[in-house]
Amino acid sequence: MRKLFLGVSALLFLDTLLQLYFAGFGVFGEHVVGGDESFTPHSINGQFVLRGLALLAILFAALAKAGRSTIWLTVGIFLMTYVQLIVFILGGILSGGSREHPNLPGAWMVSVHAVTGLLIIFMTYWLFRRARRLVRTGSARRAGKRQSVSTSA
Repeated sequence: MRKLFLGVSALLFLDTLLQLYFAGFGVFGEHVVGGDESFTPHSINGQFVLRGLALLAILFAALAKAGRSTIWLTVGIFLMTYVQLIVFILGGILSGGSREHPNLPGAWMVSVHAVTGLLIIFMTYWLFRRARRLVRTGSARRAGKRQSVSTSA
């Protein structure tokens, strides 16, 4: 189960990097593809693939007995996919849903979408490292530094 958890966490991390690529394609390919269709891969990947992998990560983290904090990290990643959606929807509402006539509040809100996306990338990398540590050492958490207490008489 631990190796499956490692595999899912690796796929999840790689998919967040792919999601960043799709966002870049959406921005820079807009004039080539035309309109909002350039963001279709970004939308589909974020709504279905990324969220599905996050659900699998929750399941495999629990089955691998990865520890409470690691399981909560997977839950946080899953919830952040919904935060991404909410931020984007609120940005659209604040800007009037118009890309032709954007306004400042909408632009500020939608810009948070990029920052929370980076947070998800960091969270998935952290999860991958924990899963790798779990496979190698049997514990997802790093061993704390213990101070030796010496008594001298």
